[in-house]
Amino acid sequence: MPELRLIDPHGYTVPGATRTVPDDQVEAVTANLLTEVATQDADYWAEFGWTYTRRQYTVRTA
Repeated sequence: MPELRLIDPHGYTVPGATRTVPDDQVEAVTANLLTEVATQDADYWAEFGWTYTRRQYTVRTA
């Protein structure tokens, strides 16, 4: 089973955004990480003056 990690614009794994999923769920979980979870993380950092957008995030598969 692949491990998916949401990576922020600086190359760090977003805390709590690592998922181990069956092969048939990789696409759906990747989409969720890049939309919902990336948006939440970007919104969090906006409170501290960082201007991230969800499009700057990537997902790595291990």
